[in-house]
Amino acid sequence: MIEQTVAFDFAETGSGPALLFLPGSFGTGAGWKAVIGHLGDRYRMVTTSLLGYGATPDIRPDGNATMVQQVDLIDRIIDRMGASPHVVGHSYGGLAAIVHALTGRHRPASLVLVEANPLGLLRASSDAVHYGMFTSMTDRYFADFARGDAEAARHVIDFYGGPGTFDSMPPKVRSYIVATTAVNLRDWSSGTPFEPNQEILRSIDVPTTLVRGGNSHPAMRRIAELLHVSIPLAQLVAIEGGSHFLPSSHPAEIAALIRQHVERGPGIK
Repeated sequence: MIEQTVAFDFAETGSGPALLFLPGSFGTGAGWKAVIGHLGDRYRMVTTSLLGYGATPDIRPDGNATMVQQVDLIDRIIDRMGASPHVVGHSYGGLAAIVHALTGRHRPASLVLVEANPLGLLRASSDAVHYGMFTSMTDRYFADFARGDAEAARHVIDFYGGPGTFDSMPPKVRSYIVATTAVNLRDWSSGTPFEPNQEILRSIDVPTTLVRGGNSHPAMRRIAELLHVSIPLAQLVAIEGGSHFLPSSHPAEIAALIRQHVERGPGIK
């Protein structure tokens, strides 16, 4: 077997306790800029881009991508950091953080999961109603992309943020979403088969802060509830007035939660 070494985005600022920020789909490390601005320089903060975004190449095959490559990427980033960080993940980055905490080589110091989307948890919990909300959206999304709709990703953006969210985004952001839609399809094909039950999630034994928007999609609220009752050292916080894209819509609140999370210490719920 030939090991494939992957280059990756890596930017670092500040000093102190180590934080690793994992962006969601359609995002790069730059998506954490506002949050980091509110944190000041009291932490060592590393940003990156997941596979296929920014300058991080995508090595996943179409159709049968898995989370193995994403977990390996996170381990390589932590290798470069040389320290076990508090991992902060948004959306698909939160899903990747969960899978890494379960299967990665490096144990994170703790987790902050902002609107993490392990939708397979719904299926593992026999929640067909909320799981079906995802699949009805992705069925339309995948079909529209297959027939050549360049803006098919509006389905997923509006699912998370509400009707009109895609159209309200700046043209530069919409253009990047369109350009990376094929990458996002690999995110779905790799993340959807991850179906952890509560017993598996109980093995995550690090302090965990779960963050959801007060106006989040019902399926995302249900995922947050299931994670809360499954991860032993988890606390759940809702940011009123927010939905899915909290790092950009509520950066000050996210930064405050990160500070509180890091300062409350290990094992305190």
